Amino acid sequence: MKLNNFFKLIITVVISELAGLIGAVFTTPSISTWYATLPKPALNPPAWVFAPVWTILFALIGIALFLVWKQDWKVVNPLWEKGRKAWNPWSERLWTGDLQRFNTIAVFAVQYLLNIFWSYVFFGLHRPGAAFFVIIALWTGILYTMINFYRISKLAAWLLVPYILWVSFAGYLNYSIWQLAPAAQQQVACTQEAKLCPDGSYVGRSGPACEFAACPVEDTGTGSWLSTTTQAATFNYPASFNSAYVTPVDWPPAVQVLDESFECSEGGDVEDRAGRTEERTINGREYCVTEVREGAAGSVYTQYAYAFPREDQTVILTFSARFPQCENYEETEQVACKLEQESFNIGATIDQVAAGLRLP
Repeated sequence: MKLNNFFKLIITVVISELAGLIGAVFTTPSISTWYATLPKPALNPPAWVFAPVWTILFALIGIALFLVWKQDWKVVNPLWEKGRKAWNPWSERLWTGDLQRFNTIAVFAVQYLLNIFWSYVFFGLHRPGAAFFVIIALWTGILYTMINFYRISKLAAWLLVPYILWVSFAGYLNYSIWQLAPAAQQQVACTQEAKLCPDGSYVGRSGPACEFAACPVEDTGTGSWLSTTTQAATFNYPASFNSAYVTPVDWPPAVQVLDESFECSEGGDVEDRAGRTEERTINGREYCVTEVREGAAGSVYTQYAYAFPREDQTVILTFSARFPQCENYEETEQVACKLEQESFNIGATIDQVAAGLRLP
């Protein structure tokens, strides 16, 4: 059955976008975990940019493939005059003979598979060094595909220009990350020792120096909560997050009081320099929460800012939390680490701090 051009276009775009969906299987789980811990070059764009860019590029690739299929894979723009001697009999068959269609389809398929394979090596295996050589092969495959497409449809070849330019930029990012994080790539997991704490609990080694985590603070008569007074306010706060893997940084929270009415402008992404801001309601109280995430030394550090109204003023509580790279632990602990990080929610605790906060 002969397909009309509309169905050919749909098929080629779907096939092309499928590469992005397969690659996302390896990419998505690593974006906010392993990838977030890597040092990045100055030109690294925010993480949210990659998905829409690749979606557009795969659509252009699909349209280009449609244009050569529409021409029935027949060469109309030969790269040399008819009758000119080829390098060898095989190249003559591939470029001007009976294997022209096979040549075009095979080269496109190779670069298609290399595109998926790069996502697997970089994000799936966490091997930027090996991925860099894959992306070199991918770049070569794209160039060869453009040459083949040009012989059939000049427009199809031009539609691949954004693709090869973006892959060139991705190659720069890949190489830079590879060079900037040699220690992170070769990081050795900490030994699975445990230290007995005074309260009977155990803590393990973690962090770049494989130091023991801090033991829980002993009961001071007010349960696990402590009290502090700063220039801005007096408040109670928990001694720890009561978590095994996520640990507080810059704790207790810093308090800032602004003489302005409460407002919340939502937007952004946690990987952006300014972070992500969203409005949340916790136990009936309104908060404007900003989260900024960055990686360092094999861990992800998230800075939190909880802003809320207090009469005609705005109070902001700021602190940070350290999320270790769960792959540093043995398999059984990896599961517990990932589950804890996925379910971690400090909002209710911060609401308790805010409810008891007393301003001068």
